[in-house]
Amino acid sequence: MKKYGLIIDSTVYLNEELIKQKDIKVVSLNVSIHEESYKEVDITREWVIEKRKEGAKFQTSAPAPGAFLEAYEQMLEDYEHVFVLGLSKELSGTYQSSLLAVNMLDDPSKVTLFDTGSSAYGNELLVLRLLEMMEEEVALKDIKKHMQELIDRHKLLFTCENLFSLVSGGRLSGARAMIGTVLRVKPIIEMQEGKLVHIKSERTYQKVFELIGKRIKETVEDKKKLYVYITHTNSKKSGDLLKEYIEKVFPNAQITYTDLLGPVMTVHVGNKGFGIAWTYQD
Repeated sequence: MKKYGLIIDSTVYLNEELIKQKDIKVVSLNVSIHEESYKEVDITREWVIEKRKEGAKFQTSAPAPGAFLEAYEQMLEDYEHVFVLGLSKELSGTYQSSLLAVNMLDDPSKVTLFDTGSSAYGNELLVLRLLEMMEEEVALKDIKKHMQELIDRHKLLFTCENLFSLVSGGRLSGARAMIGTVLRVKPIIEMQEGKLVHIKSERTYQKVFELIGKRIKETVEDKKKLYVYITHTNSKKSGDLLKEYIEKVFPNAQITYTDLLGPVMTVHVGNKGFGIAWTYQD
């Protein structure tokens, strides 16, 4: 029997090759249009974008506890201990479903559920660090300790085309979203205590980059090992420029750069945008 296994929810957008290679199990959220419901793993962001052009109105929902319970039971047939990592409990009922399922197990101590306070590429950043420790078979208590440190130090920022999708989903203040969209500025959203907060709007992407650089410097000392995760959706030029900026300002940062943003997040943040997450170790 192998030592550690990993379960993620479908908003942790790892590439399929890595998921297969590491034997990661994915529990899917749901996307609904009118009375039709689809598992996120069965659709694409391009599908969401096309349906939105046709005027579709979306809803997303958490997996049922039974979906997590099934995943736990399957993984525990092959692994001594299973880690679970996914959406912030402040953004979705997904965490609550995963927690209910843990308590249905005969031995809940075999599952560690992390409350990440994050989403999407922020969780992807955390998963990469977790996988490293799992592969090295670090002691369970040390993995829990180090992961909590990474989560506590973790920050996430992004900007998107407009904020109305987040507002309609009840995840952001409507007044601020209106101001940001009407003035055609770049709204900057930060994850704070597991919630999305509109902290500022800038008129140029260079100003956005400078604000990101300032936020990183505020949270990370030079002696720390800095991990950075950058992603974009239909914003490659801006994503490339942000990566170049981070490489210049933080030359020792370990950077992961992707364009992985799936259907659920596309529903909520729109068709275009980019973001960054970071954490550090001593």
